[in-house]
Amino acid sequence: MVVWDEENVVHLLKRAGFGPKPSDTKKFLKRGHALSVEILVGQKPSKAKGPGKAVNDKAELRKLTGWWAKRMEKQNTRRLQEKMVLFWHDHFSTQFSVVKNVRRMSYQNRTFRQFGLGDMRTLLWEVTRDAAMLDFLDGDKNKKNSLNENYGRELLELFVLGVFSFDGSEENYTQDDVIATTRATTGFRIDRNKDVGYFDPGRFDDGAKTIFAGKPFEATGNLGVEDGNGALLPPATNILDVLFTHTDSSGNLTMPRFIGKKLWEYFAYPNPSATLIDEITVNFRANGYVISDLLRDMLLHEEFYSAAAKASTVKNPCEFLFGSMRALEAKSKHTNTAIALEDMGMELFEPPSVNGWSNGLPWLSSGQMLARFEVGQAIAAGRDKNLVLLKPSKIIPKNATTADEIVDEILHRLGVANITPAGTRTALIDYFEGETDFESETVIETKVRGVIALALQIPEAHIH
Repeated sequence: MVVWDEENVVHLLKRAGFGPKPSDTKKFLKRGHALSVEILVGQKPSKAKGPGKAVNDKAELRKLTGWWAKRMEKQNTRRLQEKMVLFWHDHFSTQFSVVKNVRRMSYQNRTFRQFGLGDMRTLLWEVTRDAAMLDFLDGDKNKKNSLNENYGRELLELFVLGVFSFDGSEENYTQDDVIATTRATTGFRIDRNKDVGYFDPGRFDDGAKTIFAGKPFEATGNLGVEDGNGALLPPATNILDVLFTHTDSSGNLTMPRFIGKKLWEYFAYPNPSATLIDEITVNFRANGYVISDLLRDMLLHEEFYSAAAKASTVKNPCEFLFGSMRALEAKSKHTNTAIALEDMGMELFEPPSVNGWSNGLPWLSSGQMLARFEVGQAIAAGRDKNLVLLKPSKIIPKNATTADEIVDEILHRLGVANITPAGTRTALIDYFEGETDFESETVIETKVRGVIALALQIPEAHIH
């Protein structure tokens, strides 16, 4: 059973969102474990959409990035929903440099917000007919007698099954399966006036198709995705449902393990066991592949709060920036956030490839680490609400008389008090050079801001 203490509350809020504000920890502590998780996973779909004109304009894209950044940094009840928007943006990687249309990227961002906690089947359908995805992977060029395999291949390789089984012992599909999937996803087009995708039956390959030939889950027929009336086809002929029937040689369903593993690695730690993934996907498999069921069981599982799951992964730039701001109660209009994230290696709406970002240690390359230091310094020095505004007086404990109290409060807010080495803590205290007048404007503006900047540079501030 999980001990519901402050350490585990902070761990949950760091992983299932972008970290706690100082007032969050006590609230979630009082709610208990089960209710806290339910508040996070139980949010209704949101149709919120950011600004986006149908233009190929980087300045317009940065407005959209700023809008989304503000949601990620500000959200409280919907914090997991926004974290999942980021996860799906990484999973269904789509590049603006290819799409060249801000409105399409905005619509896709809304799709992840609206369907990202719902059932996997509907989310995949919406992604399949999404204009940005149709553009990025040439789905709108995939038609009867003129196939384009880009989306069909990634549907198998990256989105649903993965190349190999969970243990890596067998391949999940063949080239014939790619062709069958490609044929089954023909017919989708882009309405270039509205920037939305739609299905054109006249471009659909309505011939018989066979996928997974010779396997127990082989399917043959006029496989597709939706009918001419805009409704999903029934499971027997819906290629998405057919993909969900795929099992490995041991009879284990492939998709739940593939998605479960990817979510666990994103939220907890790398290389989980098959046993663990099977445990957290029980309700996901039983209840129609509802993503919130998987997240609930993951966030309630004891292993999620194990030592292996804490301080084991590198914060991505969004987690570092927004988590630091929330912890220190900094404010921003996020007009320059897009540039800061780009400098740290995470240009939103422009993941480096169809594989998404390389999470973990790659975030800490020398150039990106320097950019993180600069961002930390900008937060600490923040005196302009258009960029970032931080008021050190909010951080100084009431009636504080020693530097120890201030340093401990800063480390506590950042959630690293328990893992910061004693020597590092001492060095931060020594930075005050014996100052004790913490009402002095000079001390506040030089020493307090300075130690905040230094605290944001210690290694512990970049992991969770």
